[in-house]
Amino acid sequence: MSDANATQRMEVTGESDGESAFVARARDHELVMDDPEAMGGDDAGAMPIEYLLAAWSGCLDATVRATAPDFDFDVESVEVAVAGGFDPRKHLGRDEEPRAGYQGVEATVDVDFADEVDDDTLAEFTAAVEERCPVSDNLANETATDVTLQQE
Repeated sequence: MSDANATQRMEVTGESDGESAFVARARDHELVMDDPEAMGGDDAGAMPIEYLLAAWSGCLDATVRATAPDFDFDVESVEVAVAGGFDPRKHLGRDEEPRAGYQGVEATVDVDFADEVDDDTLAEFTAAVEERCPVSDNLANETATDVTLQQE
């Protein structure tokens, strides 16, 4: 792939599986989504908004590992914890405010480096990871969306 046109098109498809569950397919993988019983679902899988956090945590892990060689770091292990405040009222049609998505999200990434890393270098590494993580980029910056609903 040339650097002139390195854009890759990612695609996920899926369909409803009952009243509340949804099964998405990404390549040869299935992701089952559902609401918890308290929100009217069967709790057959994580909520889509939880998958967003899972995507971010996995992307941060992958980006730490991809960025480490540029800093001559050997990474022994990575643990990621992400969280966000979500108010479901708009999603459920109960209120027009606040926004439907997360009010904010935060991540803590614990990296076990083979060698000691000084604070300044760790700050540079952290900035590089956040800048290079595709999911961080989508969360931090406006991304154009285009939804088309069709009748079957």
